[in-house]
Amino acid sequence: MKKIYLLCSFVALCSVAYSQINGSTFGVVRKNYYSYVIDPIDTNFNYQQLDSASIRLGKIDHATGLVTSLGEEQMNEAVNLTGAALNPYDSTYIFMGASQMLVISLTTGEVLNRVTISNPIAESYFDNFRFNNSDSTLYGLARRYNAAESTGEVYLAKINTTTGVITQISPTSVAQGFALAGSAINPYEMVFYFSIGSNILGLDLYSGEVYSNTPIQNTDGIMFDNFTYSCSDTSLYGLVRRNYYTIEIDSISGFESQYFDSATVRLGKIDIATGNVSVISNASLLGGGYSLNAGATIDPSTDTYYFSNGDQLIGVDIHTGVIVSNPNFSFTDGMYFDLMRNFGDCRNAERMRQSPVITAIPSKQSTSTFEVFPNPANDLVQLKLSPENHFISITDLSGKSILRMNSNAVNSLQIPVSDWAKGLYIVSVDGAHHTKLMLN
Repeated sequence: MKKIYLLCSFVALCSVAYSQINGSTFGVVRKNYYSYVIDPIDTNFNYQQLDSASIRLGKIDHATGLVTSLGEEQMNEAVNLTGAALNPYDSTYIFMGASQMLVISLTTGEVLNRVTISNPIAESYFDNFRFNNSDSTLYGLARRYNAAESTGEVYLAKINTTTGVITQISPTSVAQGFALAGSAINPYEMVFYFSIGSNILGLDLYSGEVYSNTPIQNTDGIMFDNFTYSCSDTSLYGLVRRNYYTIEIDSISGFESQYFDSATVRLGKIDIATGNVSVISNASLLGGGYSLNAGATIDPSTDTYYFSNGDQLIGVDIHTGVIVSNPNFSFTDGMYFDLMRNFGDCRNAERMRQSPVITAIPSKQSTSTFEVFPNPANDLVQLKLSPENHFISITDLSGKSILRMNSNAVNSLQIPVSDWAKGLYIVSVDGAHHTKLMLN
């Protein structure tokens, strides 16, 4: 059961606070402080010296690019740029500082908890972490170096944000390292995704074992970075990058040199089953590079994928691959905006794949299977059931109830869906069996 924290004294005030953050994108605001130093020998020469730095929570306006800083500055605090999480149920943002995990209020920017992380099995880092909305748990990669074997080790893990204690889930190491390409969680199937460069690995959130290991089909030299999961259509989106090089051959030695020439960056999505990357954008989204620090996030209310090139917040329509907004960053008090997460992304998602190690207790209303066809559908959907009385529930991906009814012990039900919005729905029978229904 998800915990509910009473942060407001009156319902009206809570509603106002919720409306202010619903659909918003949050991140870490960094600011550096410099002083000018005059060279003691050459007094005509001076240079800029970094004195200190600060971080705090920030919220960005998608239309204008204005980043509003929240809360007190945390001075001389570093930030681990391989992970961040947003918990929409208690309205907190979590990131890793130099040696501690910070939990910050989305409404005030106040640091609610600051805890040193620890792994009882062996000292490790906690990287690439994400909040899983379907079980309210923070998952990430416990990474450490095995000196005896001279290799890296990576384990799926979860963390208690109150105590900082890491619990390893993987029984053995699943990789020797990871690429800075991002991470994502499929909350319906309970799978954690990360990249090792050539492959995308899916880890079973129940067991920590490798659920899928898919080679990225990178013909023509493409890479797949800054990926994130979209609950609006259950797809994994990211930036498809291709680098172009000039080859020069020395006329005397015949030695061949490769020089970076240019790059293209487009929005794409990957088929986890095959590794095939589909390019959505017809043209390159930008001429330069993009910031891995900023990460990527999707606003499900507009189906917009957001990333940063360092100077701009770039919003791309996930259906057309076209830029819909690209305002320059501006700050109330800051210089950089990193680790973006959207408040509405995958909120209220419910897991459909149950733990394979738990056997359900049989009952009259939970042992029967059912079929849904046609799927995808346009006008009419038929449910084929066992001849018992069942409770049917259909919801959209936000958790909104679309239909609730009893089967009245019939073998088949026909449901008109022509007036429903196109997209993905979840069909449940007796609350124990679930399947996806796509309407075209």
